[in-house]
Amino acid sequence: MNLLLTASSTWQTVCTVLALIFMLVMPAVILRLVKKVKFLGFIGAIALCYLLGIIVSVIPIPYDRGLTETVSSVFVAIAIPLILFTFDIGSVRYLAKNTIIAFALVIFSAMAVSVASFFAANAAGLSNPNVLSGMTTGLYTGGTPNMIAIAKALMGNASSDVIAAAQISDFFVGGVYFLLILTVIKPVYKRFLGDKKPEKNNKQQTMKLKDGAYTQNISSAAEEYDFASIPRDKNSLIKLTLVILLAVMCLGLGVCLEILINGNMQGSLYIILTVSVLGIALSFVKPVRRVKGPYQIGQYLVLIFSLGLSMSIDISQLVREILPTLAFFACSQVAVILLHLLLCKIFRIDAGTALITSTAGIYGPPFIAPVANAFGDRDLIVPGVICGTLGLAIGTLLGWGLGALLGMIVI
Repeated sequence: MNLLLTASSTWQTVCTVLALIFMLVMPAVILRLVKKVKFLGFIGAIALCYLLGIIVSVIPIPYDRGLTETVSSVFVAIAIPLILFTFDIGSVRYLAKNTIIAFALVIFSAMAVSVASFFAANAAGLSNPNVLSGMTTGLYTGGTPNMIAIAKALMGNASSDVIAAAQISDFFVGGVYFLLILTVIKPVYKRFLGDKKPEKNNKQQTMKLKDGAYTQNISSAAEEYDFASIPRDKNSLIKLTLVILLAVMCLGLGVCLEILINGNMQGSLYIILTVSVLGIALSFVKPVRRVKGPYQIGQYLVLIFSLGLSMSIDISQLVREILPTLAFFACSQVAVILLHLLLCKIFRIDAGTALITSTAGIYGPPFIAPVANAFGDRDLIVPGVICGTLGLAIGTLLGWGLGALLGMIVI
């Protein structure tokens, strides 16, 4: 009997090690396939990681699912500051007035719809309506990393099924709308808002010409998995290693605060807040901000998190969560888009600025370039990426704050 137990334990250990290796390596394979197969490129790397993880989760392989979830959570906590480090948040001052107004309307629309969605979800009997509302704010002011961070902050280790359901829902809802943006949305926006040339800011144009690091960071943010742009010389690799260690230190400080305040590691609130705040703060340090590569590495860690999380979920719980969550995010996204469109009409924002700021909020920096190209105005790329950057920087804090506040409401 003891021999059987030992053999079983050894087999589980082997399977767990193989599962962790699979988590680390498979996103690279997926990225290669996404570049080579157009259909897979449309689906997207994150969605493919989730789908593959779900398939693995239903196969009766005795790996330690708790460990895969823990490891994936560690990676996403390191990814958040890495993604934030490279952004010049101060570049917001170079935006034109109309662009600032339009993106402020994106943030207002996301938060207003999130509050309304909370009461609707609560009335419909959905679980954790305040978490879903906070995730909505983060998702529609900067994209997926915000949504993941908010769920981890508000729910801690209990967030796996909620995040997976939200991610799958966002894939379907967001995918349909992105396809519409690239095809039929342009004439709708132009007809409703007008096609005047977007207001330009001369300071922004000057900065583009004079600050090479600025334009490189903009390009880096638009190419989330462009690993070829990372320099391979010794000096650059040393700097990149030091920045990664800095992100790990941010995580370590967050863990210390979590244990100090909560007395345990059951939650993730102070970890997520710490890495988010420090990521923003350290982005103001030029030597940190100008290192090439942290953004791409951070995005790769998000892929690892997506795969590891979906490998550890309870598929029966996911099935129960998916339909109501899909309905929640479908209604929320449509409402955010329509409210923003209406407010842009009231504030006389042109079609190009309205569409690019909406894209920046809903999808984040990587989707700006294809939308600007589809609209036929590449001048929209720089302001769009800056807005997406700002959304990534503030979306987590806004979503967490709103979700926590709504969680105090007793209905």
